[in-house]
Amino acid sequence: MLLRQRENKMWDELIGQEFSVKALTQAASDAKSSLTGKVLPGFSQAWLISGPPGSGRSTAARLFAVTLQCEQDGCGKCVSCISVNNSTHPDVKVITPQGLSYGIDDTKDLVREAAMLPGLGQWNIIILEDADRLTTEAGNALLKAIEEPAKLTMWILCAPSSKDVLITIKSRCRIISLRTPPADEIAELLIKRDGIDKAMAHFASHASLGHVGRAKLLATDEQVRDRRSLVLQVPFELKDLPNCFAAAQKLVDAATEDADIATDEMDEKELSNLMRAYGEGAEGVTKRKIEKLASSAKKELEEGQKKRYKRITRDRLDLTLQELAAFYRDVLVLQSGAQLDLFHSEMKGSIQRFADSSSINSTIKRLD
Repeated sequence: MLLRQRENKMWDELIGQEFSVKALTQAASDAKSSLTGKVLPGFSQAWLISGPPGSGRSTAARLFAVTLQCEQDGCGKCVSCISVNNSTHPDVKVITPQGLSYGIDDTKDLVREAAMLPGLGQWNIIILEDADRLTTEAGNALLKAIEEPAKLTMWILCAPSSKDVLITIKSRCRIISLRTPPADEIAELLIKRDGIDKAMAHFASHASLGHVGRAKLLATDEQVRDRRSLVLQVPFELKDLPNCFAAAQKLVDAATEDADIATDEMDEKELSNLMRAYGEGAEGVTKRKIEKLASSAKKELEEGQKKRYKRITRDRLDLTLQELAAFYRDVLVLQSGAQLDLFHSEMKGSIQRFADSSSINSTIKRLD
């Protein structure tokens, strides 16, 4: 089986994770054996894939699902593999929190989903993104379904750190820990997979802080590079309290702009689909009648969209703080004389001047 994976190169998309790839392909093999009645010691129906942002949690979960559903151990070419990769397989559900966390109503729906038999595939697979956002109540509602899953249900949970997942949930799962991918391997992926220029690929791979998806955005989207430059100017502007407030507002504005870009088109499409479902565009149905029929559902949709917008805004602010922390890390590298690569090597001159104008202690305080 591992030989087949190397031949079809499917797992090459998950870079820098050789140990985890081996564990997941073996897990898929054990799962296939269980379908014939041979249950091996390594078999489990609940998995937790953890790793820092950009390490490939979602990619690992998807490729694991591809391999589980494929009758040929993950050929990457059959109808099953293609449909899982395209997010159209009816027996692979990818769940993401619409708000800041999963509520108990969300998980009650999941429990019902988990009890179902697969329709076309070998497994009913539920991929739960951001499992660290399960509230205690939601986790308790989900616990039994994970601890005693239906015969053909496979749980794949994802989280930045297993430490942040409820211990009652975590203790029922087999854990796969991903690491931050090396910058050189990210650059190689961008060059080979996406046709990115070598110089741009190496810049983006370092500037992304080990986040594969962000590396691609930095390499291909000038607006993303411009917003990054705006964030990295902030440390040079923090000269007094008014400047600090102005800089903070600038960061919030950038985060909300990103959230607007990420959600506007999605919100419009969801509303359009909802109104069509209630008869908009149908002959003989008045707009007033449609608005009345759809009123409750529209309100529920808008509430969900507001929660999603708030979550995305906070996620963008988290990314901004990570970039600022990486800047001060580079300052500390230059101040201490450590022989380490800079995340922001294109700014080395400016960072060196910043480092020369302050002390190691002050940099550590800024990081704290």
